[in-house]
Amino acid sequence: MKKVLYCLICLIGLSACSSENVVLDALKVYDLTNSACKVALSKTESRSDFYQEYDTRPATLGIELGKDGTAQCKIENVKDNCAIRERFVNVTNHDNQITLIIYHNGNIDSWADCTCDYDVDFKMSKLSSGNYHLKVYYAGTDMKCMEEYVMYNGQISIEKNKKTSVKFNSGKSLPEC
Repeated sequence: MKKVLYCLICLIGLSACSSENVVLDALKVYDLTNSACKVALSKTESRSDFYQEYDTRPATLGIELGKDGTAQCKIENVKDNCAIRERFVNVTNHDNQITLIIYHNGNIDSWADCTCDYDVDFKMSKLSSGNYHLKVYYAGTDMKCMEEYVMYNGQISIEKNKKTSVKFNSGKSLPEC
């Protein structure tokens, strides 16, 4: 009888612990789409002044939080090799930090001698209004986050039905690895 009572108390205690430590679900990216190439330029074949202006133009990220907590996101002017057709986004979150990794699946035999601007649209699930620390990386196929490819690292404020926009650091392309 004592063993049954002890087991029952332990079971109640364990269930109480698990309900106290409820954590918000991890953010998820879904409905991801890529635009067609908007601008294609070659470092060796384009006019150098035009290419220099293009190459330094930063990408931007827009986030608009809907009433249901779904964030509509758009990264405009992601620079990537013309031979790559799709870019992907991975998200991780911990407390009030959101980390986005933009990468491509470069399983191709050769790279083109040009760079394209693409837009990447996606949704993020179950985000609450508030202040967040956002860190955005560009990465290659290995999704390795290197400090030289931190495109944004700062505070953002996200409110329902209001668009939040940030400019990325200089006009870097996704790494070719």
